[in-house]
Amino acid sequence: MYRHNVLSGLSQQNGSTIGSAVDGRRSAACGGVSPGPKLHACAKYLGALTVVATLASGCGEALPSQERIISKRTLAIRTEVTTPLPLLPPDDPELGVRAEALPFEQVRVTPFIVDADDVVDPDVIAPLWIACELSPGQGLFACLKSAFPTSVDELPMCPEPSLMDLDTESGSFPEYPSPCLLAENTGVLDITMPLSSAALLGGDIELTMIGQGQSDGPTAKECADTLLSGASDLDNSCIQAVQRLSVGPREQFLALAAGFGLELPPELGEVPDPEDIPDGDRNPRINEFTVTVIHADDSRDELGPIAAGGVVAVEPGDTLDIRVNAPETDLQTYLIPINGGIDGYEERTETYRGSWFRTWGSLLSNSSNDPMSRNEWTMNRGDQDEDDRPPGDRATLYHVLRDSRQGVTWWWIHAEMAS
Repeated sequence: MYRHNVLSGLSQQNGSTIGSAVDGRRSAACGGVSPGPKLHACAKYLGALTVVATLASGCGEALPSQERIISKRTLAIRTEVTTPLPLLPPDDPELGVRAEALPFEQVRVTPFIVDADDVVDPDVIAPLWIACELSPGQGLFACLKSAFPTSVDELPMCPEPSLMDLDTESGSFPEYPSPCLLAENTGVLDITMPLSSAALLGGDIELTMIGQGQSDGPTAKECADTLLSGASDLDNSCIQAVQRLSVGPREQFLALAAGFGLELPPELGEVPDPEDIPDGDRNPRINEFTVTVIHADDSRDELGPIAAGGVVAVEPGDTLDIRVNAPETDLQTYLIPINGGIDGYEERTETYRGSWFRTWGSLLSNSSNDPMSRNEWTMNRGDQDEDDRPPGDRATLYHVLRDSRQGVTWWWIHAEMAS
């Protein structure tokens, strides 16, 4: 069903749910159970950051504020088509990379994992990946949860999708095991989108990543076996994330299935004309991440654009005025079916949703929503920071930019404080 290679190296919105350890902190008043995994067992997938805000009032020890990073944490997962179908017109590179894929296209799945020091190579957590076919309207993690209790050893390996699987004589769709194991010890995943009747009717692929958060903690397989058993006592160091891999655009999928000679359900209607097929959902892009350092005496150093992972020299009390320029032209207009399309379609335009995270200091805001967004990061001891200076005199800021569908991108910079 899928191709998988070992490569070097969610509050969540849009189709990703993060259920990792809550920054390594647990409260005795909570019975020693981390909020993220506990809610996984209850299928209350609100995202680890929302979980923190929800459960903190019930625990004796304050949990980290959602923007504060103190241990390994998955902030996002990006899906991007790397090999489009050769029988279709090539994608325009000026429009960006598609986040949703058509059957038999190859997709790269990249998690954005961070800690209190820097971006973490996904291979460090040695994750395993599980795929499950979501039915139309089914929420994230519902597919895998429906298979509980099970174990990693009981999951079949996902087969590689191939055009040879098509039975054009009978007009039937190939069937794939669900859930199935995609890969182990693979930080960045390459897969091939399968063809199935569930996907044609509006279903997607649910990708679950489970990794080892600490070198002396449970392995990824041990974490996965506990999760798959349905237990609520998942170790606090385990890292989990669930991401939706969307199939689409649906109109193009419908045309492809008809072209393959497959029998289409009558409720799907007529095969659309080529001019009625919309562009696929694409990942947003950040053009510039500019920084101006405002000193305590109000003097300014305009540094201009800073590369991802760049370092800015600061002094205590400095404020970094940050401007993020994301092209407004990347925001796509798309159609939402009303009552499954029976009552027509509603036109919507994507919006940006930016999330900000820091390892030390204080932020003016945790979120932003404009193509040209602004934030301030002040080099003073922030909420819940333990010291008046960042550890090792170095702090990190992470920025995750999403559109209102599946697209996502990110940026990060470091601030080094003068001794």
